[in-house]
Amino acid sequence: MTFSIRPVETEELKPWLDLANHHRHWQEDVPGFRFEETLRPPDEPALRLGAWTAEGELAGMAEAALSEDGAPFTDRARGFVAVAAAYRRQGLGSRLAADVDRFAATAGVRWLETETLERELAASLPLLRKRGFTELERYQTSRQQPAAVNLSTLDELRRRLGDGGIETVALPQIDGERTRQELYRCNTVIWRDMPHEAHVEWQDPPFETFTRSIYQRPAVLLDSFFVARDREHIVGLSYLLRRPDGDAEVGDTGVLSSHRRRGIARVLKMLVTRYAAQQGIPVVHTDNRADNAGMLALNRELGFQPGEVVVIMEKTMASPAAI
Repeated sequence: MTFSIRPVETEELKPWLDLANHHRHWQEDVPGFRFEETLRPPDEPALRLGAWTAEGELAGMAEAALSEDGAPFTDRARGFVAVAAAYRRQGLGSRLAADVDRFAATAGVRWLETETLERELAASLPLLRKRGFTELERYQTSRQQPAAVNLSTLDELRRRLGDGGIETVALPQIDGERTRQELYRCNTVIWRDMPHEAHVEWQDPPFETFTRSIYQRPAVLLDSFFVARDREHIVGLSYLLRRPDGDAEVGDTGVLSSHRRRGIARVLKMLVTRYAAQQGIPVVHTDNRADNAGMLALNRELGFQPGEVVVIMEKTMASPAAI
């Protein structure tokens, strides 16, 4: 079958994203995608391809980028390819993957990263290995029904933290320039402290870009954003993002290393869970690196049940002439 591969147009974004969402855990809708694009520097290249049949049906998609949430990757590109089931085994995945490779080679990066769901690994692994990918890390996804979680101890746990000098509060209640600076400082430290491979690096986004990503992102449920403060310093945070399917997803949960083992993360996650239950959100999704035993254990205690496993793959790029 003949396919036409070309950049995706704005009016084609919904089916393009629907196809991508069908094959990955992290979900995106058109407003969220378009907002994410505004966080990139104007001169930063990105790849957004669709493959169509002669009848105009979307058969496959590919994307690649050099940053996420306004944070540039260091010597790395991230790509993704998906092919509709009816059009597999016709060489389309290889053609789209080659386009992603060329993008990464032209950008001059050392590593190219992609992802697949564990349940699709048997089908995708031969192509990935052929193209030089090896496994980098895994993420365990989990699902929680907020209304079913017992939160009877929340107020007492929150009071104990307060007695120890740790205040937990909704972010909108303390919003202001100083708070936003503190949030930026805390969040960027937490990102770097999360488990990741030593060679996976990135640049922190500019303060203004980070602030937009939190306060203006269409998916952020700002009233679900809770922080922990030690006097004037933010030391922990947790919040939700709205998913296209009506569920919600944990954006980030983290506590500075100086303030761990005090129950701060537990209280923050319980506050977020209570918010979700009060708002009638049916399911909350989260994901954690599969070897992050502490957070996985806390999730289980708060009613999260294991779901999909996301496998992150990586290849070391050859020279552009070899692609």
